[in-house]
Amino acid sequence: MIHIEGVTVVYPDGTRALSGIDLHVERGEFVFIVGASGSGKSTMLRLIYRELVPTEGRVLISGQDVAGLPRNLVPTLRRNVGVIFQDFRLLPDKNVWENVAFALDVVGASRREKYRKVPLALELVGLSEKEQSFPHQLSGGEQQRVSIARALVNNPAILIADEPTGNLDPDISWEIVQLLANIGERGTTVLCATHDRVIVDGLRKRVVSLVGGTIVRDARGGGGYDEP
Repeated sequence: MIHIEGVTVVYPDGTRALSGIDLHVERGEFVFIVGASGSGKSTMLRLIYRELVPTEGRVLISGQDVAGLPRNLVPTLRRNVGVIFQDFRLLPDKNVWENVAFALDVVGASRREKYRKVPLALELVGLSEKEQSFPHQLSGGEQQRVSIARALVNNPAILIADEPTGNLDPDISWEIVQLLANIGERGTTVLCATHDRVIVDGLRKRVVSLVGGTIVRDARGGGGYDEP
């Protein structure tokens, strides 16, 4: 599903964010990407949904080199990659239903498609009764559930979560990561960047550890968040 091969990323100011990264993720796998701030976690994820392209190496999604995609095909890629951010990124002047539907507007979905898909996404995250609420009326956990519904509404094959619990208290964080695990069990490939040791140790999924832009450990089968 995801193949990152010999990837190095150097930013225009000369900062080397990733160095010689190799990572292979199978369809339906759940992978934690862990490491300190500045270790390259977000950079790696941004490569997958083509917000960045590598300086060297290749990023392949289902066999397709995403860096080589013509600009007009990038939206097609992003329909298959849902993204969840730490800061929710909800539109404050739109209600829950409209925030989720916005992801369908971006890809030109029909009105009929929106009215079919949005309720399904809200039901999946347990927010069917909040569809008319606005972001400021929701708790932090509820806002993150809306962002998850928005990321899922296009039925993406891949779900990227970049520090999805960073602004949440521990109990709500655990609920959110369990929701992501449930989504993974439905067949979605999930990559979750985090520095939350408790969550990683509790869920016991594959863990890829980054230090200074390099993978220093790849523990499969419940390796936990041990120090590299």
